[in-house]
Amino acid sequence: MKTFVLLGVAFSLFLSSCYISGMGGSDSSFKSSDKNYSFIQEYSVSSPLTLNLSTSGGSISTLARDGNGIEVAFVVKKRNQVMDITLEELKKLADVEISQTANSLTINIKRIYERNMSVSFSVKTPVNSSCHLNTSGGSLSISDLQGPQYLNTSGGSIRISKITGQVDAYTSGGSISSDNVNGKLHVSTSGGSITISNTKPELIATTSGGSIRLKDIEGTVDVNTSGGSISINNISGSVKAHTSGGSINADIEKLTEKLDLETSGGNINATIPAGLGLTLDLSAERINTPLTNFSGTAKKDRITGQMNGGGILVRLSTSGGSVTLNYK
Repeated sequence: MKTFVLLGVAFSLFLSSCYISGMGGSDSSFKSSDKNYSFIQEYSVSSPLTLNLSTSGGSISTLARDGNGIEVAFVVKKRNQVMDITLEELKKLADVEISQTANSLTINIKRIYERNMSVSFSVKTPVNSSCHLNTSGGSLSISDLQGPQYLNTSGGSIRISKITGQVDAYTSGGSISSDNVNGKLHVSTSGGSITISNTKPELIATTSGGSIRLKDIEGTVDVNTSGGSISINNISGSVKAHTSGGSINADIEKLTEKLDLETSGGNINATIPAGLGLTLDLSAERINTPLTNFSGTAKKDRITGQMNGGGILVRLSTSGGSVTLNYK
């Protein structure tokens, strides 16, 4: 009887070990890749095209290539190690949706069944591509494309470069940087800084947790931060910039329509072209500015009136610092 019981226990332990081994088999089934990607898929399309990429836990980068083909490198990582697997093997570990038409390609990683696993994309696509990129856990990068672009991430930074067309970019957990965008640029982040250069004709930027730095912008500028400073250099156009927690420095090359700068917790220093017809509305603990050909009211902490007959609105307001307005 004892022998029978012992044999039964041993057999149960054997089955249990087999079951555990099967549950963790993915670690042993797939080897680490000696490349920086797991596998590459190629798709034939006609441009202009729409490219939709969505994943959970990974990053997405896209750049332009010659011709009409799309090359998608899948980067599948397990515990931060690139896995050497195929598309069919990936489909056993994640819910993968791929659909294609003559002018569109959609790849969606809906759900990943394995723990500590992520799927990223590195994509080469035709120049005339409109990309819709979405990830809940990684960074986004896009460059050298023509067409409207939409980028959204909940957990990473966004990098934009050399785009012709409107760009909308949103992140809840990282910084945003952009260079050389010829089109409307709308960016927003809840947890990082924003750096923009070489953009026209419209910029709207919002952050709740970082600084904003602008350089070589042409057109309409509307920026806002709740927790950092604002730096504006070599701007031609109309500017509105507000912050609740830092200073504002603005160097305006050409001013049209208005210059509206406001902060609750710092100084404002602005330089604008000389000789313009201005309508001034300046408010601070202390105001420093030369007044020529001026009519209105000028006090230490408040200046309202017109210079050179009035015209472009210049409103500079701070409740916790000084205002300095210079002319060049």
